[in-house]
Amino acid sequence: MTDEALLVTEAKNGDLQAFSRIITSLETRLYRVALFLCGEREEARDLLQETFLGLYRSLPNFKGKSGIYTYAYRILLNLHHKRLRKKRKITISLTEGVKITYPGLPSAAESFAENEKKERIRAGIARLPALFQEIIVLRYLEELSYQEIADMLKVNEGTVKSRLFKAKNLLRKIFL
Repeated sequence: MTDEALLVTEAKNGDLQAFSRIITSLETRLYRVALFLCGEREEARDLLQETFLGLYRSLPNFKGKSGIYTYAYRILLNLHHKRLRKKRKITISLTEGVKITYPGLPSAAESFAENEKKERIRAGIARLPALFQEIIVLRYLEELSYQEIADMLKVNEGTVKSRLFKAKNLLRKIFL
């Protein structure tokens, strides 16, 4: 039994320390996704808290067919989609949670150009339907494989590739 499976079993049996360790292991990655999807730190924190509450409540239903991150990620996405249906407004921030390193200090002009480029990308992705935003986030921010994305979204790998292709084509049209 893996460490993760053992923690999940212990948490299912009521061990709050085990659940706390699960949260600690998931927090950074899920927060990064929440921040990307929400665009605002406070809203991302709220979404993350709701996700962990949902995870705690639904943990007894977790069958272990996927990893706990995949399960929690699905909860986060479902909650986010529920919020979007209520709000009907999408805000995205690519720069929050994304670490960019430079070999040397960039000049002011380089820094300005980089910020302009990020803003264009952010604005372009914000114009995509939520389904395609999700694919872009998973592939390019989370750097997940096609199979990992397919497992998370409960679709086949071909569907992931097709959606990613469509998302990129929509972005090209937006940028032209």
